[in-house]
Amino acid sequence: MKRKKEVRLSTVTWNIYLFILTSREPVGVRDIWRRLKLSSPSLAQYHINRLLEFGMIVQTREGKYVASEEKRIEALRSFVLIYGKLIPRLVFYGALIAGILVFYLIAWPIEWNFRDLTVIAIAVISMFAFFFEACIQYNSLKKGVQKV
Repeated sequence: MKRKKEVRLSTVTWNIYLFILTSREPVGVRDIWRRLKLSSPSLAQYHINRLLEFGMIVQTREGKYVASEEKRIEALRSFVLIYGKLIPRLVFYGALIAGILVFYLIAWPIEWNFRDLTVIAIAVISMFAFFFEACIQYNSLKKGVQKV
């Protein structure tokens, strides 16, 4: 079995990858240069070449770039891409717990006994734990060490 190697990406390279990944259509060098406010188009091309070298992006026939479907990064496996936004999967788990809690509060007559308090406490703690961890995951996107 082939082992994944660890690649250290600079912050700029990582930001360019995230920009290409979350773009709804293929992007060119000048698009990246302008949107990320880099010092020159050649700097953008340098980082694009690194991403091409690692196989993280591919070039289209028009000369623009899209994220490679074959290469998925370990850190992004815990995210869902919806309308160009990366959303941690833990957000959906927290929302599921919140929905179950709301259903429990509406559908079940609350007697404020030990069972009700325990169910409510576990649901609230779980919900906040999922959302807290989702925030940590989202903030970790800024780091550039990924397995390719």
